[in-house]
Amino acid sequence: MASVRRRVLNTIPEGPRGKLLRARREILERKAEVTGRVRNGTVPVTGMVERFAETQVAGWVMVPSHTPATPVTLHLGSIQLSSTYPTPDGALSAMIVTKEDQGPPTAQEAAKHRRVVGGGTTAGRPDGRRNIPAGYEQRAFSFQVRAIWDYLSKGDTVTIRFGDQPLPIVGHGMFFRAPKKGRSDLKTLQQRLDKGFTLTQTGGIALSKRLDEEWQRRIAGIYAKVREVVGERFGHDVFVIYGTLLGSVREGGYIGHDADFDSAFISDHRTGPEAAEEIVAIALALLDAGLEVDLRQRVLHVHDPEDRKYRIDLFHLYFDPEGRLRFPWGIAGTRAYTTADYTGTELVDFPGGKVLRPKNPEPLVAHIYGDDWKLPKPGFHWSHARRDVADDGVLTTAQRDKVYWSNFYARHSNTEGSTFFGEVSKLDDLPDAVIDIGCGDGRDSCAFGQIGRSVLGIDQSGVAVEGATARAKQLGVGERATFEVCDVSDSEALGKALQQFRDQHEGSVLFYLRFFLHSIKAEVQEDLLSHIRAVARDGDLFAAEFRTDEDEKLKKTFGNHYRRFQNAAEFRSALEGRFGFDVITDQESDGLSPYGDEDPILYRVVARYRG
Repeated sequence: MASVRRRVLNTIPEGPRGKLLRARREILERKAEVTGRVRNGTVPVTGMVERFAETQVAGWVMVPSHTPATPVTLHLGSIQLSSTYPTPDGALSAMIVTKEDQGPPTAQEAAKHRRVVGGGTTAGRPDGRRNIPAGYEQRAFSFQVRAIWDYLSKGDTVTIRFGDQPLPIVGHGMFFRAPKKGRSDLKTLQQRLDKGFTLTQTGGIALSKRLDEEWQRRIAGIYAKVREVVGERFGHDVFVIYGTLLGSVREGGYIGHDADFDSAFISDHRTGPEAAEEIVAIALALLDAGLEVDLRQRVLHVHDPEDRKYRIDLFHLYFDPEGRLRFPWGIAGTRAYTTADYTGTELVDFPGGKVLRPKNPEPLVAHIYGDDWKLPKPGFHWSHARRDVADDGVLTTAQRDKVYWSNFYARHSNTEGSTFFGEVSKLDDLPDAVIDIGCGDGRDSCAFGQIGRSVLGIDQSGVAVEGATARAKQLGVGERATFEVCDVSDSEALGKALQQFRDQHEGSVLFYLRFFLHSIKAEVQEDLLSHIRAVARDGDLFAAEFRTDEDEKLKKTFGNHYRRFQNAAEFRSALEGRFGFDVITDQESDGLSPYGDEDPILYRVVARYRG
């Protein structure tokens, strides 16, 4: 090797150019030598698998800084299931798999993901950093593994290797041995891998997105519709971003282990709150166009209404006043990207159909993923990869709930009054006038109208109010049951609506709130009850049904919207003490309003205003 090296160096000319070429050649030779020694197991690599849990395997290696990119591989028995390149300076302190767009993990989530498969511990310094010798660097890696346990039989091994060198697994030694039999086996896994299945970014075993033509076709249809609506209604290009952009640039199509389709638009606004408000409007426009939407804190999920498993993600981006492109979801790179870098979009070929892609996309990819974006990382996870995030563009609870309930009432309807209506309607002194606060699709408003009551239903969702109005007309109670859009968090609008309704009726009225108080924040509830007290007259009735703190940990049929669980006794005390009502009847129990597999614990209360 040395004699060959001398002969090669002797062919390089003298002078400054020759000196530079010699230095470059020596660096390349040292890298080649280290690469060979890593593959042969002769480089003393320090590393460890520090987290070995049901959903995630994560760890680090420490190598000489000039060591070429070398993969970490995940093995089940003799099967190499996945391979990823560890990232220099990756943070290990945040390696908890969470619902990453929902904010920090709850204590329950953190406890769940600290639980280690088959026993063992999670090691490492709390800040995820170690004493790194001069000339070395730490590289972090992770795999999402929630589905692999189904394929392991008792005694099957799991190993993680850097090059050919196994890495120790904290609490287990150089390998993990499965303690029990899963639902399938390694032979079946190999058969699926032979057919093009892969370990996905989210830890499942699924057909590669490069091969799943049905998925590609359905996704292309959703993307085309979103692109059309956003382009025509808002004037924005919807282009591929994140993993879909990365796949388009690096691989000419989908990344096989990717889990979804990522798209984005750039708002004309220059602040996060304005861009967030625009994606709310876009979500409602997509809903109006027949798509199903689910707005999260940092992204909008757009589903195929015929089959929710097909969806694309739409991200809102914006250039801030300094001209920097900002990402409420976040980026993993450190390079700047400004208005000078963005030159518009162009149509490019993509599996399933053409897509819009930013022109000159490589700088944007490097901005999002870092300079090592060309290296495949199936275990890449945003919870510990983010280096910068535009938190001011995060959607508020109120914004998300507005979209949630609009989507809900566009997809769900009931043909008769609720069980709570059934109980309240039996009251001997039921008022002739009812204001249904948080009326939703008008289910109970129409039911009150059918028994001869005059009803005003108010709700923040325009979709719900539109549906309720149509329902009332269809049932022949359109003259008795009317509806208005009113957000109860708007104190002025709420006060006006309540006062006008109360002034229109000389007799007693019923303030009716079914399944509503647990959907608003405590301060909004306080303001609402204060407004009711301000307009109420002697003899007016109050009827409410809501989830209590006893229901908090029970199974829920519907998720991704705000719920607040309060104590029934404390509510009654406030109703009687501060708000001037005498309780006629109340009850806290399950069995009051079961729905599917859910049987919530509810508090029902009927009270009379005493003046």
